[in-house]
Amino acid sequence: MSIDIISSTKPVGAKASFAAAAFALVLIVVFALERIGAPDRLVAALGPLSALVGIAAIGLMARARNLLEFLVAHRAAPASYAGLAMAATAGGLTLALAASNASIDNLPWRGMSAGVVIAALVVGPRWRAEQASGISDVFATHFPSAFTRVAFMVLSLACGWALAASGLGYAALSIRDALSVSGNTAILICAAALVLTLAPGGLRSLIWADAASAGAGLAIIGLFVALAFRGGSDPAARLEAAETALRGLPYAPLVTEIAAAAATASLFAFATPALSVASPGAARRAGLVALLALALGAAAAGSLGDLVVKTPSDSALVGMVAFLPAMALARAGLFAASRPLGFDLTRVHARLSVLASRRIAVARAAVVIGAAIAAVVARVSPHPSAPLYLALGLWLAFAAPSLALTVISRRSSRPAIAALVASVLSALAARLHGFGDPSFGPQLLVGALGAGLVGVAAGMIVRVLAPGRTPSPRLTDPFVDLPLET
Repeated sequence: MSIDIISSTKPVGAKASFAAAAFALVLIVVFALERIGAPDRLVAALGPLSALVGIAAIGLMARARNLLEFLVAHRAAPASYAGLAMAATAGGLTLALAASNASIDNLPWRGMSAGVVIAALVVGPRWRAEQASGISDVFATHFPSAFTRVAFMVLSLACGWALAASGLGYAALSIRDALSVSGNTAILICAAALVLTLAPGGLRSLIWADAASAGAGLAIIGLFVALAFRGGSDPAARLEAAETALRGLPYAPLVTEIAAAAATASLFAFATPALSVASPGAARRAGLVALLALALGAAAAGSLGDLVVKTPSDSALVGMVAFLPAMALARAGLFAASRPLGFDLTRVHARLSVLASRRIAVARAAVVIGAAIAAVVARVSPHPSAPLYLALGLWLAFAAPSLALTVISRRSSRPAIAALVASVLSALAARLHGFGDPSFGPQLLVGALGAGLVGVAAGMIVRVLAPGRTPSPRLTDPFVDLPLET
């Protein structure tokens, strides 16, 4: 394994240099076209269009050669790149939440932020220490019964596709406005780009595309700040504006903030990049990089205040900033949904029962199928935040309780079955008696939190009354131990 990591260092630097050079070239072309008087629509469209082509090219270049690369990026992704990938997903989640037609003043920003911190520093390293290759792997290993495998497969598909639809919906808004196409056409274009950035390399493509997206986003925001300073803006005033913006984040009720924190922390989207690094320590460093990138981006965005788009080049850069993290959110959801269709939740408990080549082929087919389903959901959704709230609510109510039970439960499905049944019954009872707000919004997370807590309590009771089997020996990572492939 160490030989693979060392040998991959040179390609890592080469790909990063290529991506940086290509991004710099795009910026030069945008400003040059504006200077020579090119049509405003052409200049404005160049930003999102170049971002779409760029990430598609990165996804193709990161094509996986074997199962180990497709599922876990060969456990050789640098911690800094995995951290940037987490940051890109968090940025996409923020944009999708803010895309709601309703007021954003009551959104639980503090709870979401706390959830991202917990996911980056605790949850991701935890699953990496368990040598998991995905959350579906965690479910199938801890709860191997047929009932739980099917139930968690359905949950993973529903939440993954909903998350992908949310990212696609927001990315399509940028493409629609930039290229002056219909909403349906924009969704189809984004869905095709999503397939190209994920199907060739799986997690390997996801890490590279997301890291490039986060790097480009930070660079563009930094460029806006530099241009503001060059235009005579007072640096002290900018810093004061950033502080004021961060302090002015709206407050939500405490229970809503707690629900948002729990849903975000347990969500698979932020743990996935941590599974691509070499060790739990590297996963923790990746989380620190993600939080640093998010802090820098938030401070810079706050210092800009209400950005006024004055020129076509401004429109091009804003469109690129909106498109890239939204696609990162879509990739996170679609990759998680492609794993169950790749036999994880039906045969992974047998570990080596499925041929690696067949698993890659099926997972790639699942990416294509999932992209089509996510496009349909994005089309019928009233706004991008609706499927996002659906994914967060379903995950918090029905999946998070069993993830919590993995800390105390041995390799037995009984606690998970009890948790699932109790959560479903409590959710149905709440709906029948009219408790909570059924609309897609923060109140949906509050109801999901109640159902999830009931599930955790039921699972713990069953764990105490019906102990599981004796502890199984620690399982080695099956994807590292696979035979060498041609």
